Amino acid sequence: MRTLNPRFAATLALSLGVTGACGGGNPKGAQPGSGGAGASGGTVGAAGTTVPGGTSATAGTAGAVAQGGASGLGSAQAGSAGAPQAAAGTDGRGGNAGSIGVGGAGGSSRGGAPGTAGSGSGATGGASGEPRSCSASGPGLTNCGKNGNESCCTSPLVAGGTFSRTYTNSGSGATGTADPATVSAFRLDKYEITVGRFRQYVKYLNGGGTPPAAGSGKHAHLNGAKGLTDSGASGSFEPGWDAAWNTRIPSGAGSASQWNTALKCNKYGTWTDDAGANELLPMACLNWWESYAFCIWDGGFLPSEAEWRFAASGGDEHRQYPWGSTAPGTDSAYAIYDCCYPDKQCRSSGGGECAGFVNAAPVGFASMGATRYGQLDLSGSMFEWLVDHYAPFVSPCADCASFTATSSNRVLPGGGYRSALTYLPSSNRGSVSYAETFRGDFAVGARCARSP
Repeated sequence: MRTLNPRFAATLALSLGVTGACGGGNPKGAQPGSGGAGASGGTVGAAGTTVPGGTSATAGTAGAVAQGGASGLGSAQAGSAGAPQAAAGTDGRGGNAGSIGVGGAGGSSRGGAPGTAGSGSGATGGASGEPRSCSASGPGLTNCGKNGNESCCTSPLVAGGTFSRTYTNSGSGATGTADPATVSAFRLDKYEITVGRFRQYVKYLNGGGTPPAAGSGKHAHLNGAKGLTDSGASGSFEPGWDAAWNTRIPSGAGSASQWNTALKCNKYGTWTDDAGANELLPMACLNWWESYAFCIWDGGFLPSEAEWRFAASGGDEHRQYPWGSTAPGTDSAYAIYDCCYPDKQCRSSGGGECAGFVNAAPVGFASMGATRYGQLDLSGSMFEWLVDHYAPFVSPCADCASFTATSSNRVLPGGGYRSALTYLPSSNRGSVSYAETFRGDFAVGARCARSP
């Protein structure tokens, strides 16, 4: 069992509702949302108080924001018929009592897309103050960040825009720009999925939870809830989860042993049968279905290749690396790669082969490697599964992904803690096509995206 770097070892036993959770939880209730017209004329009240909705669909335009339960960064969406909103929740993370009532304004948050009667726990389609995987406190859940006191589900906004998916940048600016794409605003988790977070999903499944519902996992904030456009089939959209994939997700009593076997695919896997010193490490040995299912359960979805590359390139800045043009070095300040962590003995400098998961750093350790939007480890640490099938770029593209490509392989960019420097540039598209069954002879994981 490894010992974590002291900088990340501290674990804050945050109680539900304590500030520092994703969305800035408030002990008495979530903060008011950021706007959005409601169906009724309720007014926004102070955090922690119960604010009734309007009584008719024509009573006004500034819809009331649910207090408690809904995310501190949630926004009121257009509701139906002005039904009253839910009373204050029992905690600032999105307790069941604080979910938004059926017929009221749908709550948009980091934990779930707009929907009705959200469970408050990050369930698909419901309002939530915290993604389900971080609804409890503990290692790999609430002790991320330099000071060990940030939610590991923090999900910064990536402002939308247009950029070139193909370009070259050797540190002096982008050249050869091509394959333009337009991306709408979305949220992309600051950290990769941790062992601690994925453990919550395994507990859910082993305790009687089920795989995702058919059609779930779409970018429901786009194209009237139809999701991303399919760049491979004109007029088609994102299909979401296929029920035929349910057999890929072990569930029910006794499924924990199946997960324990699958998730320890080789010496580079970070999973342990029981919670221990690895909870803050990025989750490795995930195949594509497991990554997608987790993100759906957690209230989000897998990002598209256009979204991931937009974040990695800093949008129209077309960066050499996600953090800029500074060389990553060997001290793991910008990226975790080439087995340089923890002793700076990189493979390329004669350090030999990786010893195993001991060369994986806690998520966010490379704190100087932040993207323009705040994500860490977007290059290095783990290769990250995306929702697309691998295919040549189709241009132009507006909120698109490839769902009907002839290749069954999915896109897997980013570079891992065992991979060489050549994988780290934001524009790299070499060796990013892998079968959905692939668990990696190197570090393979994921991070979730969410509605804005």
